[in-house]
Amino acid sequence: MPSEEAIRARLSKIPEPCAVLMRVPLDISQMGLVDKVECVDGRVRVELVLTDPSCVHFTGLRRYIVDVLSELPGVEAVEVAMSTTILWTPDRRKTND
Repeated sequence: MPSEEAIRARLSKIPEPCAVLMRVPLDISQMGLVDKVECVDGRVRVELVLTDPSCVHFTGLRRYIVDVLSELPGVEAVEVAMSTTILWTPDRRKTND
C-alpha cells in the first residue's frame, strides 16, 4: 500500500490549470488545493479545496489525479472529491516567494 508521502509526491507533479494559464506554473499542492489524502486497503481518497464549487477544471483534474495515482503500486481505486465546507483562498498557496 502506498504511503501518504508517496501519494503527495505524485500529486505535486500535477499542474494547476489556472496557475499555468496565468504563467505562474504551480502544481496543485503548491497552490494549496490538496486538503486531505487518505489511503486504506489500497483505496485512495483525495479531497481538493477549490475556488468555486462549479470549477470548470475539476473534471479534468479528477481524471488526471486518478490516472497518476492509479500507477502507484498497491493502489486499487482512487476517489477525488471537492471539499463541501472549505473554499480556496490565496493564503493556502505554498510557494517560496
